[in-house]
Amino acid sequence: MFYGTLRRAISRIEPLTITLSCVGILVAYYIGIYATGAIHSPSRWLGAALACTSFVTVMQAPDYKTSLRPSMMRIVGTFVGALIAYIYLRMFHFSVVGMILTVFLLEALCMFLGIYKESRIATITLIIIMLVSHMFSEENPALNCVLRFSESAVGVGVGLALRWLVERWTKFREHLMHRGRKEDGEHLSHETMPMRWGHYRIVAITSLGQLTGGALSTLVGVVIPLMQALTHRTLSPLNQGLVASMSLVGIMFGSVIIGSWSDRRGYLPLFRLSPIIIFIGAVAASFTSSLGLLIFWLFVMGFGVGGGYSLDSDYISELMPNRYKELMVGVAKAASSLGNIAMAFVCYYILSHWQGNDSWNGLFLLVAILAVVMILYSIRFTQSPQWLFARGRVQEAEDALHQLLGEDVDLAVASNPTPEECVQQAKTPSSTATQLRRAIFSGMPWACEGFGVYGMGVFLPLMVMRLGLGEGAQGTLEHVSSSVEITSYINLFVGMGFLLGLILLGRKRYVAQQIGGFVLSALGIGVLALGYMLHLAHWVMIVGFIIYNIFLNAGPHLITFILPSKIYPVCERGEGAGIAAAFGKAGAVMGVFLMPLMMGWGGMELVLGVEMGVLLLGAVVTALFSDVMPREEGVFNQR
Repeated sequence: MFYGTLRRAISRIEPLTITLSCVGILVAYYIGIYATGAIHSPSRWLGAALACTSFVTVMQAPDYKTSLRPSMMRIVGTFVGALIAYIYLRMFHFSVVGMILTVFLLEALCMFLGIYKESRIATITLIIIMLVSHMFSEENPALNCVLRFSESAVGVGVGLALRWLVERWTKFREHLMHRGRKEDGEHLSHETMPMRWGHYRIVAITSLGQLTGGALSTLVGVVIPLMQALTHRTLSPLNQGLVASMSLVGIMFGSVIIGSWSDRRGYLPLFRLSPIIIFIGAVAASFTSSLGLLIFWLFVMGFGVGGGYSLDSDYISELMPNRYKELMVGVAKAASSLGNIAMAFVCYYILSHWQGNDSWNGLFLLVAILAVVMILYSIRFTQSPQWLFARGRVQEAEDALHQLLGEDVDLAVASNPTPEECVQQAKTPSSTATQLRRAIFSGMPWACEGFGVYGMGVFLPLMVMRLGLGEGAQGTLEHVSSSVEITSYINLFVGMGFLLGLILLGRKRYVAQQIGGFVLSALGIGVLALGYMLHLAHWVMIVGFIIYNIFLNAGPHLITFILPSKIYPVCERGEGAGIAAAFGKAGAVMGVFLMPLMMGWGGMELVLGVEMGVLLLGAVVTALFSDVMPREEGVFNQR
């Protein structure tokens, strides 16, 4: 009973609405700060407060049409209030009695004009004008009144604009929710129907795990040099490897354990549990500076992220229309690049405003925020319809599908195994040789890709320092900040690589795309190595990074996430995807653990040489074991 009450209470929280409100406040704040600051810097904070207050007042209305007239009346009332304040301040200095008298006069005029209900922000504006005149007596009264009126009007304008956008978005979403609905009431098959709002919602929610995983890996790469610069100046290469790899060890265990449990217990309970685990680990890590405890809580966070990895592609591959299935799985994987990019830029912004304290662990609260968003959205999610059907719970499967995609959608049961077939598969599993080849084909290239994506990705700020691309004295906060800035811009090409990969997915030549990605990213490492060893211009090394990031993410980083859903049947998909993800994270663990050690053993020459060899190994394994792919999706197959 308590759980049900708590779930209903949490389900009333609208993360998107909260996010839009925060964006509106941020816009109003910055306009208030910079518009006022350019003219009268001392009063810019009060200007920002007034702009934000005006925005919040407008957002109280239920819709754009309802808020339009009251908002206009607020602007009129604010103008009247500013005019009254100006007249008073031209004749008298500030006094409490004078402030009360001007408020009395303003509210009387608003009643006379019939806009009293909308005059709250006008009264607030007048009071702030009077207080600013007292705090900064040298400011011209006319300038004071014009600035405060402008700030209030800006807040109202931002609120109206956001209200209009939300209303347009709501109508567009309503259109998407019923897309493809037939007038005669005939039901649609979930495999052949057009994309609806429910499909995009599924992709967005399941992509949050990938986004959080990417953000966590980038954050760990920022934290390590911060620890060296601020609190752990003698952090050894071994300890660097342990800190960097422990979240990946957690991902490896989480993907296998939660993936296996999901096949037996259902996706939904574990889909909700995974972000809770991430949240606990992130909050705990933000309050510890102990190296041992940090390593433990990184493992906990990784375990939760790994659980999400094993379920994300399953939900998408089971619920998307056949025409868009691989594309949407790829989109979910590409969300990890958004996590990389966003976290890098956020960390750079924080470091550029760093106050010199040693609270690097507080950065993990950024991961906790992402986990909270995941929790809120998972509460509204449902069990996998195909998982329910495969276990004979047909009515529950239909209800879940209707909740996700609409009442006029039917589960395409012809393509799904029946409960009896699932039981038979459990009794007569595939041959050991077939299962082994599937595991090698989906897992080994993922391990090779993970070795580079995480090995070089996590230590990218340190690699930038070692390559001599950063600025500032070594071991200083300035040096760390400079390397994080360069990392942020390099990570932009991760997103570009995923975009290229998504475009190429339409050709359905998955194996060829993966092999080509491995080979071309190895070429990028070669360019980077030549630039470093021959002491060429810095832009040569940057070009090497760009080639590497684009083709590694357009090829193996994207395709390895798709392949498990192509080669494993539904009854084994969760466990199969978990095993493949575990291979990937095992490679990632090796990469991040060995990276600082290799830097010590043989410098950047050894690091780049090993990375090139691992990438080429991934290409070879993909080619040798590609026969486990369905015939219609082989190496050279066209659509």
